[in-house]
Amino acid sequence: MCEEKPYLFVDKVVQVRNYNINYGDHRICQCGHPYYSHFSQPEMIPLGCEFCQCYVFMEKENDE
Repeated sequence: MCEEKPYLFVDKVVQVRNYNINYGDHRICQCGHPYYSHFSQPEMIPLGCEFCQCYVFMEKENDE
């Protein structure tokens, strides 16, 4: 009988982005819209900005 197993098992680490209640809803993204607009309401799932095509929130620098 064959010593091989029918499946190979691979361990994975998955990172999931979640809303951070302590971050500050009115921080502004590089797209010009506030932090909270990058999440669905009321579940706060990160779906991207509701006003434009920006998917990932990246805070705008003060001098921009």
